[in-house]
Amino acid sequence: MPHYLLFYEVGPDYVERRAAYREAHLKGAWEASDKGELVLAGVLTEPLDRALLLFTGDSPRIAEQFAERDPYVVNGLVNRWYVREWKTVAGPDAASPVKP
Repeated sequence: MPHYLLFYEVGPDYVERRAAYREAHLKGAWEASDKGELVLAGVLTEPLDRALLLFTGDSPRIAEQFAERDPYVVNGLVNRWYVREWKTVAGPDAASPVKP
């Protein structure tokens, strides 16, 4: 199945504001993981200005739907989000393995 990266660009007050929404955000993330849709998720540090969520599925819509209902997005902690297909070619979980 293809991989999709959901990119979050977060605001400068993200760390201060996330506590109010973190439990609901993590609940949604773990539910998506339990369904086999979300593979990995986390924040980029130094600077803490972005987060990446790796999804797998038939289309980017799975990642888009996650973002559309994510409390971080709904409550304005995320300034911008977008989804890109990630054509994975190496590794045991590559969607399109290419071996030499």
